[in-house]
This record gives sequence, C-alpha cells and structure tokens, in this order.
Amino acid sequence: MPTNLPNRLRDAVGVRPIGRTLAVGRQTVPARIHRAVNEGVAIEHGRGMVQAARVRALEYVANEAMQSVAGLTELEALYISRCPLGEGRYRAIADTAAVMMANIVADTGRE
Repeated sequence: MPTNLPNRLRDAVGVRPIGRTLAVGRQTVPARIHRAVNEGVAIEHGRGMVQAARVRALEYVANEAMQSVAGLTELEALYISRCPLGEGRYRAIADTAAVMMANIVADTGRE
C-alpha cells in the first residue's frame, strides 16, 4: 500500500509499505492508525492553506490602504498649496483617514 508521506519524511520515520499494511521500524501499523495519521496530516494541510489565504488577504488590504494613504497625502499637499489657511483641517482629515485605514489593516487577520 503506497503511503502519502513524502519520501524524505517516510525515510526519516522509517515507514515502509509491507503488502497492505505499513511498518514503522519493525512494527506494523494498524490501518486505523494509518487513516488517523492521514486525516491529521490533511487537517494540518488545510490549516496551512487557510493561513496562506489570510496572509494574501492581509497583503491585499495593506496594499490598498497604502495606495489610499498615498493618494490622500497628495490631495492634502495639493489643497494646502491652494488654500494654506485650511492646512490644519486637511492634515486632521488625512491623518484620521490614515489611522482608520491602519486599524482596518490591523483587524484584517483577526476575524
């Protein structure tokens, strides 16, 4: 019976196929244990895939937030050059928006 373990891992733990059963070292492994191990490996693989998806989602959200903050910074500079008396207000608006975006990025992986 072929195993689902990669060759290097199989060699490291001494797993080798014997007919329809597996052997670890010199002892045969019952089929129920083999199924349980395969199920455990599949569960961990699934968890890894979920974590990778979370990383990609966080990357996407962070990238969008940075582009938005860059755009706000450009607008802030433009409005300050056009109407210098509103500088404090423009900065407050841009800073508040940037902080809110940073909070969204921080909350992305926690849901």
